[in-house]
Amino acid sequence: MKIYKITEASAYIGVSINSLKTLANNGKIKSFSTTGKHRRFRQEDLDSYMGVEKVKQEKLTMIYARCSTAKQKENLERQKDRLRKYAESKGYKYALIDEIASGINEKRAGIHKLIKMCFEGKVERVLIEYKDRLARFGYEYLDAIFTNLEVTVEIIETKEKKYEEELAEDIMKILTCYSARYYGARGGRKKKIIQEIPLVESDGI
Repeated sequence: MKIYKITEASAYIGVSINSLKTLANNGKIKSFSTTGKHRRFRQEDLDSYMGVEKVKQEKLTMIYARCSTAKQKENLERQKDRLRKYAESKGYKYALIDEIASGINEKRAGIHKLIKMCFEGKVERVLIEYKDRLARFGYEYLDAIFTNLEVTVEIIETKEKKYEEELAEDIMKILTCYSARYYGARGGRKKKIIQEIPLVESDGI
């Protein structure tokens, strides 16, 4: 939903700033104030004043499918096929986001796109096969975000399937990441200690 400053709002409805202030003060146009006491206007309230009936956007069911590695691509295709068939059986109007990325990867383009669409009010529900398709760890945080945005997360398989290979790879990535950080930090401290040791001049002995 677009938010207008008072100068933008006055231009949008074609009245002077003073006239807009009067309309807002008299309650004829809704407005709200920021923490800095600046008046702001929502587009829907300006449209309502002008008699513009807003067409309600039809929200989508977003299918999200994921696998961890390229060698599991066949599994990803089967996953997408099952999710499409489920959505069609329910009569959902849907779009699909799929990606090949680890469940512990926080920089997945697909999941970021999905969250952005939810914040934009375009999504009614998120359809996944298993909870760990959204995230290997921290699923509850994502679920809380979707709940607060009034987006339903629908999981078609309630019994968790075991992805031993994927899980093992994710654990190895975690260990590799933390090992690199740990030994990198130790190496940095060692270099610092060496640099701080004063040089002793030789007396020829």
